[in-house]
Amino acid sequence: MKKLLTLAMVALMASLPMLAQRHNYGSTPSNRYDYERSHSRWIRNYYGKDMYFGLRIGPAFSHVSGDAISYAGDSKTGLHLGGVVGFELTNRAPVFFETGLSYVNKGGKGTILGDKVTTDLSYLELPLVFKYIHYTDMGLSIHPLFGGYLAVGVDGKTKYYSTKHKESAFSKDGFKRFDGGLRIGCGVGFSMFYLDLCYDIGLANVSHDDYNSSSNRTLYLNFGVNF
Repeated sequence: MKKLLTLAMVALMASLPMLAQRHNYGSTPSNRYDYERSHSRWIRNYYGKDMYFGLRIGPAFSHVSGDAISYAGDSKTGLHLGGVVGFELTNRAPVFFETGLSYVNKGGKGTILGDKVTTDLSYLELPLVFKYIHYTDMGLSIHPLFGGYLAVGVDGKTKYYSTKHKESAFSKDGFKRFDGGLRIGCGVGFSMFYLDLCYDIGLANVSHDDYNSSSNRTLYLNFGVNF
């Protein structure tokens, strides 16, 4: 499964130049200006930018999927907060590469041997995604996206409720600090306002167990603005 997802990511990256050639807005400044003049004022304001900055905030719904974590199916809600920057890859189509830095709470909760357990995993995360921005006459823009992410754990706690015991989640008996995987999603923009829904599929084994593997799964609902 992981090999198929990796191949799909490589195939999408390889197809971006062909997508840019098919969606031709004109390579000269005059053609591009004529296109912008024929659309709404929101498109004229935001189409043509070869770079943008954005702020994002919203909930993150996560769980740990795999063999080593017995409560893998139970999700928890955390916070996602960060900033992004996007670079236009070609002036022939609105294809952008977006990266940035964010803070996100992941983890899971459930029961182990009848004991209620919650694991909180906090990461600094680097998104690496490609966006195709489709503009409409109503002032809305649609932002399908696909790519990946890299993350490093900065704090983590595992809580055992029956004994009221806490321990570090990032330890030799717990979780590894490195995480990484694929990201898919879609956003909607209106003027400077932005909303998206994204899903992270962790490909890195975050467990220290040599005989089992576990990975993060996270659903984001982001609100923000672009400048």
